[in-house]
Amino acid sequence: MPANGIPSRLIEYVGSATSDFQAEPLLYDDEGRPQVFTDWELELTRRLQGRRSGIPNADIAALPEFRARSESYLNRSAELAENMVRLSLDFGRLCPDDQQFNEPLMKEHVKSWALARMRGQEPFVTLQHFTMPKFLVKTNPLGIITHGGWEHSHALEHFRFYVRSVIRFLADRRKIQDILAQLNMRPDDQDKIISEGLIRYFMTINEPTVLLFGGYVGGQFPPYRRGNLLAVRRLLGRLVQAHDIAWNEMKQGLQAQKCEPQIGVGHNWQYFESFLGKVGHWFQEHFVTSVERQGRHSDFMGLHYYFRWKGPLAASKKRRLDYGGHPSFGDVYPPGVRNVLAHANSLYPQKPIFITEFGFSDTDDLRRPYWILETVRHVLAARKAGIPVRAMLLWTLVSNFEWQFGMSQKFGLFSESQLNEPVVPSAQGIRSWEAWRTACVALASPTVGNLQDLQRCHGSAYLQYKEAGGRY
Repeated sequence: MPANGIPSRLIEYVGSATSDFQAEPLLYDDEGRPQVFTDWELELTRRLQGRRSGIPNADIAALPEFRARSESYLNRSAELAENMVRLSLDFGRLCPDDQQFNEPLMKEHVKSWALARMRGQEPFVTLQHFTMPKFLVKTNPLGIITHGGWEHSHALEHFRFYVRSVIRFLADRRKIQDILAQLNMRPDDQDKIISEGLIRYFMTINEPTVLLFGGYVGGQFPPYRRGNLLAVRRLLGRLVQAHDIAWNEMKQGLQAQKCEPQIGVGHNWQYFESFLGKVGHWFQEHFVTSVERQGRHSDFMGLHYYFRWKGPLAASKKRRLDYGGHPSFGDVYPPGVRNVLAHANSLYPQKPIFITEFGFSDTDDLRRPYWILETVRHVLAARKAGIPVRAMLLWTLVSNFEWQFGMSQKFGLFSESQLNEPVVPSAQGIRSWEAWRTACVALASPTVGNLQDLQRCHGSAYLQYKEAGGRY
């Protein structure tokens, strides 16, 4: 710690997160026809064709296209002082059929990660973010999904092939060097990245709870089955096996790189505040401990916090509720992040915590700046109390496809059309990107001036929040 008592960084990594499908819901062939490699692409194309779909009435106009704009995405991320970007691979797109691996697509991913490294950012990669290969999914004669990909008897075998193919590519010095050279990277920088490892942070499975409850309890996700708790129990064990497969393959396959890969799972963990909420609390803890077990199966805990769930039997009926735009979420409650961090830390006190997702849907972008900065404030309070939070990643930089809700949710700080516009502070009020950039600068470089800027920004965001009808 410097002589002035201010640490060199308040949080080691600050950045944003997205997923491959959500940032580019459809890929197209040379004739402009949508390609269908996954269960979610199957549902989206059915929706586009006017047929029955698990994406029923969602706004599907202006779908994002990450690959065509990847440099704009990364440039904007760097402009906001983010030093980590969480992206994902897509199991079905990279492995469209049995024993097939799409190397040209993998090269595109590697290019994006290398561009991030060239901007001084740490790429963080998710291996499985909900979507599953179409060839593992069963459909009826009408093309409607009847069995999900994880139910396939050989799902783990295919998942192993997928992970092993990804790791072999990343471990192939010649392939990585060729891509870096095509980006005109200096030879010494190429050698540094290759020796350290292009990717040093991985998430194996994104939100096992949401994946299984959405697919087999609520029925909002493929295979759209409701109330099947027996399937949840059975498939949770399969997801744990998938995580272990990925853990072993990465630890062995990337052992030659200087920096050992750091691997975790992304746990959806909300704050429940009611008698009935204890049931949700129990389910969350059960899912986490089923995956983490004694804590030796991951290097860090990925934690996703979005809202508070306050049921009708809550102890305090006087407390106001503050809802964002997402119809399935509870109320926005930034102090709740301290509760979930403390709970996670109590279960695994030695394990670093990465907040790999937090965020808010706010069409008007008037309350969200305060929500962002209040969440930052409570995370810093948790850090001060000794909870080892190492990263804080916002969902998301650019508004993307929010599963069954399509493009109707505005989690992004920007739309794709705004990426090439200069980031000029608003003449009236404060925008979310301004609040997040101020936070990123202060967290990564906490000088007296940067901390004062953060405090002023917080005050301005609060006044705007109250004028917009904020209730918190």
